Amino acid sequence: MLSSVHGEQWFSTWSSLKPHHSGHLQLRQHHASQRRVARLACSCAVPKPAKAASHAIRQQAQKQLVVDAKGLASRGMTQEALQKLRKGIHRWPRNGYLSLLTANLEAKTGNIDAARRLYAVAAAHSLKGTISLQAWAGFEVRQKNYAKAYELFAQALTQSTASGDTDRQLSLFKAWGDAKVLDTALEEAADLYAQALALQPDSLSIIVATARLKEKCGKTQQAHQLYRRGIVVDPQHGPAYVGLALLESNQGNYGAAQRAFQQGADKCPPHAPLFNAWAAMEADRSNITRARALYELALEADPHHLQSLLGLGSLEARAGSVDRGLGLLREGLRLQPDNKHFRHMIAQWQRKHGEREDATAQLQQVLAKDPSSGHAWHTLGQMAEETGDLQEAVRCYTEGSHSSDSGTLLCYEGLAGVEAFWGNEARARQLFQEGSSRLEGTSRFYRGWAQFEKKHGDLERASELFAMAATAAPTDARTWLNWALLERRRDHYQPARKCFTKAMELSPRNPYIYLTWAAMEAKQGDFEKARQLYSQGCTVCPRTPALVMEWALFEVKRGNYFKAQQLFRQGARIEPAHPPLLTAWAQFEHSQGQHQESKRIQALADACDTQVVYRRL
Repeated sequence: MLSSVHGEQWFSTWSSLKPHHSGHLQLRQHHASQRRVARLACSCAVPKPAKAASHAIRQQAQKQLVVDAKGLASRGMTQEALQKLRKGIHRWPRNGYLSLLTANLEAKTGNIDAARRLYAVAAAHSLKGTISLQAWAGFEVRQKNYAKAYELFAQALTQSTASGDTDRQLSLFKAWGDAKVLDTALEEAADLYAQALALQPDSLSIIVATARLKEKCGKTQQAHQLYRRGIVVDPQHGPAYVGLALLESNQGNYGAAQRAFQQGADKCPPHAPLFNAWAAMEADRSNITRARALYELALEADPHHLQSLLGLGSLEARAGSVDRGLGLLREGLRLQPDNKHFRHMIAQWQRKHGEREDATAQLQQVLAKDPSSGHAWHTLGQMAEETGDLQEAVRCYTEGSHSSDSGTLLCYEGLAGVEAFWGNEARARQLFQEGSSRLEGTSRFYRGWAQFEKKHGDLERASELFAMAATAAPTDARTWLNWALLERRRDHYQPARKCFTKAMELSPRNPYIYLTWAAMEAKQGDFEKARQLYSQGCTVCPRTPALVMEWALFEVKRGNYFKAQQLFRQGARIEPAHPPLLTAWAQFEHSQGQHQESKRIQALADACDTQVVYRRL
């Protein structure tokens, strides 16, 4: 039985029914409509907590996907990481962060078009679009697509300025300035760094970047002041000490460079890049024991520091500990399987030790990741030359010459070498010119070109090219030594002395500097200077029998037979035995009438197991 209230509602509803419809039908439709409204209201009101929970679940799933993908990538499983990220993008197409991560990996594997498309998606959908725009700009810089990179930097800077994100603005000014440096637009780079310093005068990254730019422009005093300013701002800032030390080293101030490194080591927490840079400087000066100790300090500070693993591995291999050197390089490759530098270095040492098949396999893996690797193509070309297959060498060098990395110039040099061997002097010279017009020349490239011109008789041009090599790398002792030898050949003895002096400052443990310089002074009649250089060289390089032999022969010519005999005996005690020294000693004893002693010494020379090929310089 209906209550009075419900009865009134029912009557009111009944009374409102249109007369031309069936009253019962309309009533049922009305009640059904009310039930639908009620259900809709329930669906809108109840699920707020459920929707929040669903959103949290989706966020957690996306976060876990990112963690899993990064883990795969860190273990070198790049394709597996990409596969997982692509599935994530298909499921959540508007997640800009997933698109950004995928773009980075696509770029790493050489999928340029896919990376570019994903960077655009990331920039459109990211909550912080400036991050994606900056990453995209960095990608375009690596592709040498500078115009597009600058457009993206400008967009990102506009957004970050509008949002008041000062940290992002600083990062963008720095990255944009770095790109201008690569594009050799140094004045524009200086302007960008200046804007960053105006925004935050104590920004250490900008101070150091500006100092490096000043040094590159030859403004060494300003660079020195900026590095010092960085150290004042933060006495524990490792990059400022490294920059200051390398500046001093590049100017030939080895002692000042050592003091700057030592000051940084004392002030900073253990800093692997600082020890690595210091070790590299000592290695360049042939201070092997010191360099090894510093590389080991770098790896104590950071066992995964790739540059130190690469440096120490190369040092050990060059010093004769090939197994240990390759072990360190393989450790670096294990930590970063996609690192082409480690793989290429391993291939080079395998090639030097006759493991040609293994070296080729390593280089093919490098090219699978980076088909335009100039370094890999250059090494393959060298291997082809070694087997006499010059056509294959030309093919490899030509492939590498289309690259844009530092190996490109090596390939141009290789092509020029083959053409010169075939007697095509004009074509070889043209290839050197093409290489220098395409990319900024390196010390090695200019030095190789200078040697070519020297061999073909244009000594003036060779001297100009050695000067360019010295400008490109002022601390490359090989350039200064070879330049000295050229000037000696031209009878320009004072310039030669300057070059020998510079070479000796940079590489005091190189015995051939002392040997060749002493020979020049002896030829000029300055016997005391020659004797001083021989003595200094034998003190610094006591285990170089060739240097001892040359000094002994020098004394023989001066009639100082007792001193010569002392030196021959001194050289004969060095292991392994040096057959040319023993033969020269035997001839000396024979000239002194000591025939039995001469036969005995010559027998030692003939019995030497180690055959040493020695060319007097």
